[in-house]
Amino acid sequence: MSVDHRPVLDLRGLGFEEGAVVVVTGAASGIGRATATLAARSGLAVVGWDLDADRLAELGDAITAEGGTCTGQVCDVTDERSVADAWGATAAIGVPRYLVNNAGPPNSAPLSYVDGLVQGAGSMAIVTETWLERHAEAAEAVTFTASTGALLGTQNWYGPSKAAIAGYARSVAARCGGRPRANTVAPGFTNTPRTAPWADLATSIGQRNPMGRVGEAEEIASVICFLLSPAASYVNGVLIPVDGGSLLTTG
Repeated sequence: MSVDHRPVLDLRGLGFEEGAVVVVTGAASGIGRATATLAARSGLAVVGWDLDADRLAELGDAITAEGGTCTGQVCDVTDERSVADAWGATAAIGVPRYLVNNAGPPNSAPLSYVDGLVQGAGSMAIVTETWLERHAEAAEAVTFTASTGALLGTQNWYGPSKAAIAGYARSVAARCGGRPRANTVAPGFTNTPRTAPWADLATSIGQRNPMGRVGEAEEIASVICFLLSPAASYVNGVLIPVDGGSLLTTG
């Protein structure tokens, strides 16, 4: 029997300062959209980065309709010039204290190992290092989105790329002394527009999961936002699987 999902509506009790600015990359859909929505409901001013201008506009309208604050910024996180421009536009809105490094290519992308590492992990380093160069004193926390693939053997670039993300996050945590704190979430199979074509696979994975189902994007977003929050003030350098226990049955 599966356990029902009851989404968390906001996390205002975790100590966020009202109006503090958070950047969410890959914000237009899936886990990024859920994170941007929850962050806005929790009182943060969201700046959503994505390549899809139309979906960013729709996200902004949806968050504004709920009384939140969200500004869209078109950005290619693999391009240093685009990232620099996006940080400049973000700073004009407010000092970015939080960062959610979520954008990345899908598992199905036909990338070489080198290109997968560059587009997956390298892009997150570009975004983070530029943020630290400009806002190190204000930076409070960054959460990276990896995957349980980081902990498993995969036959393409995806697993190594996600492992590299977790390793980079630990490096940030070690060298920055908690300003910012840096942590990583590793989602298991999650219902998003990106995974929608694999409904049969989702059913199979859900049946093997101890909780009897796959995850929802809002459940990943809750952990991402918790790790950003002052409530996680002594959590630094960790990798947290958010998979309902699926790793327990892998092997």
